[in-house]
Amino acid sequence: MVMDVVPDSKTLHITKLRLRWQVLLLQVISTFSLLLLMSKMSELYGSCSDIFIANSGVNGWCPAYEHTRGLLWMSSNGDTLLPDFLTGINETGFDSFTMPLILCFIITGLWVFIITRSEKFKLMIKRTFSILLASWFLLPFLGSWLIGLVSQGMYLPYGNSDAQYNHLNLILAPFELFFELVFLGIVFAPVLIGLMGIWSLSKRMITWATGYFMIVIGIHAMLTFEGVTTAVDVGLQPLSAQIGDATLFGGLISPLAFDLLMVAILLLIFLESGLAVITNLEYASILPEASKKDPEYVNQFNNVINGHIAHLFGIIFVVALTTAIALEFDDFLISFVAIFEGSQWSGQVKESLELQLTYGKVISASLFMIVVAGGRFVIPWQRITGFIETGLSKIRN
Repeated sequence: MVMDVVPDSKTLHITKLRLRWQVLLLQVISTFSLLLLMSKMSELYGSCSDIFIANSGVNGWCPAYEHTRGLLWMSSNGDTLLPDFLTGINETGFDSFTMPLILCFIITGLWVFIITRSEKFKLMIKRTFSILLASWFLLPFLGSWLIGLVSQGMYLPYGNSDAQYNHLNLILAPFELFFELVFLGIVFAPVLIGLMGIWSLSKRMITWATGYFMIVIGIHAMLTFEGVTTAVDVGLQPLSAQIGDATLFGGLISPLAFDLLMVAILLLIFLESGLAVITNLEYASILPEASKKDPEYVNQFNNVINGHIAHLFGIIFVVALTTAIALEFDDFLISFVAIFEGSQWSGQVKESLELQLTYGKVISASLFMIVVAGGRFVIPWQRITGFIETGLSKIRN
């Protein structure tokens, strides 16, 4: 009977599960993948075209996935409310992300602290924030106008020839901060919402951050499409129309394809690991109280979450490898044909522009998927994966 007793620290209560190393590992993985995704997205989609920079100068702004250019544009047209060391506009490379990221982590910590407090405390925080915000909008306006009324007599707070007596402008001043936050939010809104979703266990926030990244990729692809740029050029730097030669990992994948694949894989890891924590904790939360201390349920939960971690790395690796092979499937087919028929035809086809363009790679990858899907009638994939699952379970045991 003593062996059937589960230690209090190993029960399936949410407060205990939040401290499990598996749960913390998944949350840390999701956090790091989110930060790497932000860095890779900024590298790929965060620059303006050379023509735009030449025409608009270094302080010109284009709707790229980058925050310092917009803030520099605002700073060149007037003083900004946020100090430069917080926004990182005087820094280069990843240093420009340092302070905004620290602020994101601080805000996330405060958010998690607040939502875990009582409803009375949350209501007090909301009221305090609302009062401070209203005071920021109204008190400078009312104070300066009252001082003007005392010293100058009765007058309206707008439309005066002397700018110091147009007090209504003070109400509009806080909106400058709003626009600065918009430029910061281009990059850091999904990071902040994603961090909140990971550590406050919110599926809605995690899926919102994922959708934001996908929207950025889609909008960039639309605005840099050749048919659009001939009519309206907003200054974005388009990605190369050719996927390039496979020079990485022994000729497996090209540098551009690897960058795009990294974005997709990081997005999958962020989404999967973040939602995995929430799904497993939701399962534990609906268990009856007695089951949360039952050794069988505890062992089952441990097996599920340990298996999920193993599958996360295993399946993501297989997906990345399969995608890399699919993108080079045309090269494999032509090389395969060239082995049996050493004619110039294979070399000419391999060097054709149609195959090197992105849509040629997409068609090639689609053919590969058809071949793999048809292979299930020949190769017993289910039996092979069963052997792998059995071997992994033996290793874990």
